Order: sequence, then structure tokens, then C-alpha cells
Amino acid sequence: MYDLIVIGRGLSGLLFLKQYLDTHSDLKVLIIEKSKKIESRYISSWQGPGLLDLKKEYGIHADKAYKKISIRNEEITINKNISPYSYNTYDYKHVIETIFNSLKDKVEIIYDQVISVKEMYNEVNVKTKKHTFKSQYLISSTSLAKQTLKNNKMLFQYFVGTKIQIKDNHKHDTCQLMHFLQSNNEVLFNYNLPFDQKSILIETTAFGKKVHFEDLEKIHKKSLATFNFAKIIKKEKGVIPMSVDHKFHRTARIINIGLDGGFARPSSGYMLLRAAQWSIINRNTNLKDLVFKEKKLISFLDKIFLKACYYYPGLASSIFVKLFNSNDIASVIRFLADIPKLYDIVKILMNTPKKIMINALIK
Repeated sequence: MYDLIVIGRGLSGLLFLKQYLDTHSDLKVLIIEKSKKIESRYISSWQGPGLLDLKKEYGIHADKAYKKISIRNEEITINKNISPYSYNTYDYKHVIETIFNSLKDKVEIIYDQVISVKEMYNEVNVKTKKHTFKSQYLISSTSLAKQTLKNNKMLFQYFVGTKIQIKDNHKHDTCQLMHFLQSNNEVLFNYNLPFDQKSILIETTAFGKKVHFEDLEKIHKKSLATFNFAKIIKKEKGVIPMSVDHKFHRTARIINIGLDGGFARPSSGYMLLRAAQWSIINRNTNLKDLVFKEKKLISFLDKIFLKACYYYPGLASSIFVKLFNSNDIASVIRFLADIPKLYDIVKILMNTPKKIMINALIK
């Protein structure tokens, strides 16, 4: 009998265990992961004053920290120095390995596929292809059952990325956060992360009502063609649901976290800081009381933003452009990092296109 079984060696589960086992070192914990292979991709997060220090709390190091960002649409290009804040990008595989290595003496792990999960009155039974396990509680970062989403105004953030080695030296101190492309049906933009003078990640992202990878691949290929590159280093792709109805849910003994637990910020897909902060807040919480609560005002603003992108995708770039063109970039970053103060919220409301947001609100 285990005290806790964690299904999936995902980021949210490891962040939680990193904090929780510091204060509950006597727990018997099992991780069940179906594959030894760790996905190769990049994740990003804001860092700076007042924000959770990921290096200090979790020992993870950024591959690159950008003090400069750029936002662009057809009408304007915005270049911002965001110091003392930074936009950090991390190698997901390295992050998972770093956190797991710090836990390997505190947990057991098996590589097997979960077949079924059955919750009983006083335990949870987990059946895999090879074994059967029992536990007091279960945490899952993979979907055990589909949520019923009430709001059909749902978007998907889906992306295709290619890290390339280029032949000519490239300016590498600025993150091209959102360079918008013309589209009336989706919010469409390129997101470029230069790692050094010779390597850069080119990512093409869409916020759409449906996922159209074939069309996105064609657009991405055109974006790659603008670079004189020597070789492809690696590729990545993914889908993140964008819905305010994709919420945390749990039963008496089964706790869903990560994407399926509503950890991803509905308006942006950002999840790393949310999961890391939640783990610290709950490091002393009894497993029977473990919940994830969204901030109501942020959730309300995210809902308006999603409706604006849903109904007016061709105009959505103006929301981001005006937001990042604000003189107070710190308020924007704190808002995106999920820790805004009241005056940050006021400034955000003042620096968004009123007509689009009001029309989205009354839709």
C-alpha cells in the first residue's frame, strides 16, 4: 500500500513532489510513467522581482534569459527592455531530469501503462499492464476522464516549432514574443527564440476554434524559408486547450493536476509558474484538502480575452500590441505571471482596446 501514487512523470507532479516531500518525508510514493523517453521541447516563464524564483526553489536553470522582447503586427513594432524582469526559456527534458534526480531517493518509479483506476471508499486501486497497486491517494497529470466543458466558445493554442542552426550570425538578445501574421479566422503569430548567434527556435502558433496542423505546417515552412539555415536541430509541436471551463477537479482520493487540472492559464497557456507556486502554497496541506483555486478577477479577464479572440481573431493582435506598448511593462508581466496587484489590473484595463473588449464582454 502506497500513501500516494502519481500517474505521469509530468512537470506539475514533479514540482509538487519536490515541495511536498520536503515536509512529508515519511510518505511512500510511487510514480507510474509509461515511457522512459522524455519529450524534447521548450517551456518559458517570466522571472524577476516579486515572482517565484524557479532557480532558487527548484534548482532549474534557464537555457536563455531575455531582457528584451519585441511585439509586431502590420501597423507597429514594439521593442521593450523589460529589465529587471526577464523572459526565460527552459529545456523541458533537462527540467524534468533535474527535478526527478532530486527526488529519486524519495520515490519509486516504474515504467508501465495504466489500464484502469478505481476509487474505493478508503483506497485507490491502479491496474497497469504488469501490476496492480493500492494507494491512499492518487495524483494524475494525465487525463483519466474527459471533462464536460460547458462553454463551447473554446480555443486551442496549437504550435509547430523548429530549432535551426543558421549560416549567418543573428542578433540573439531579443525574444520575438509575438510577430503577428495576417489571418481573419485565427490569431496567428511567429514566436522566435534566438539562443546564440547561430541557433534559433522558430515557432508558429495559432489560437483557433479547431486544430489545423496541416495548414499551420505550411505557414511555418514559409517562415523558416526566410532564414538561411544550415540544418534542423530539432522539432516540436503541441496543443494547449484555452478555456475558462477547463477547471481543477478532484474526488475524495483522486486529484487531477496539470493541463487536465486547469493549471494552464486560459488566456496564454502559461503553466510553469502557476504549478510551481501552487506546489509551494500546498507543501503543508493534507492530501485530502488539496485543491487549486483560480483568482476570480483574473479568470474573469481571461474570459473576456478569450471571447475577443474567438469572435474577433483578426483584431486580437491590437490587444497584445496595446498591452505591451504600455509604459508600465512591470504591471503587464505581473499580470501574465498570475500575481497582479489591484493597480496592475487597473492599468491592464486602461491599456486594452476598449471597443473590442466591451463587445467581447456583451457577446
